[in-house]
Amino acid sequence: MLYLYYGEDLDSARAKVQATITSMLAKNPDALYFRVTSDVLDDYNFDELTGSQALFKSEYVVLLDTLFSQKEGEEAVLQNIEKIADSAHPFFLLEGKLTAVLRKKLEKHATKVFTFDTTVERKAAPFNTFSLTDALGERNVKKLWTLFREAKHSGVSDEEIHGILFWMFKSLLLAQGSSTPEAAGMKAYPFDKAKRFVKKFGTRELLEKKIMTFALLPQQARRSGTSLEILLEQFILTL
Repeated sequence: MLYLYYGEDLDSARAKVQATITSMLAKNPDALYFRVTSDVLDDYNFDELTGSQALFKSEYVVLLDTLFSQKEGEEAVLQNIEKIADSAHPFFLLEGKLTAVLRKKLEKHATKVFTFDTTVERKAAPFNTFSLTDALGERNVKKLWTLFREAKHSGVSDEEIHGILFWMFKSLLLAQGSSTPEAAGMKAYPFDKAKRFVKKFGTRELLEKKIMTFALLPQQARRSGTSLEILLEQFILTL
């Protein structure tokens, strides 16, 4: 099944897609989620994603995120458009403004089409990055992922998101190894909250392993050429 979301108002299209996918995942907690961008296109096989080759036993949702921004992405989608349309799994194709030729090709295969042609100027309240820390502490993957996508939509940088989550990880580690707020060098309220949260992360060894992996994400992004946004999202989904 192919659901097409496109238009000049890409922000509104993205917000609508995110809300729809979040609702789907909430109704089916066992479903998998794949977000395919130009940066990670080579990591995915469309025969596997569409179910032509059986790989995933679970139900899953696929977001094809602005792949037409690169020639390779456009070619990959168009070459597999019939498989995508015939797949039993929902595929969401998110794009900006499309040419008339591309619109015709895509709309022919789409189950539903949503257009967002008018950009509306709107002022949104600043995103509260501390909401990310609570979701991390709760180890609530879907909540954290949803807030992560909202943060990106609101213009929060990858570095700021990494920084606030790393701060929370350090708070968890301090709380786990201390019996009082004074010993941890923390105020009473954040210490008590961290004490409650840290129980969800198992042993100190497991928590330290998570923190080490997370701390190295910026370095990994620089070395591999993969965007920090992609690495953060992958980490969150495997939390």
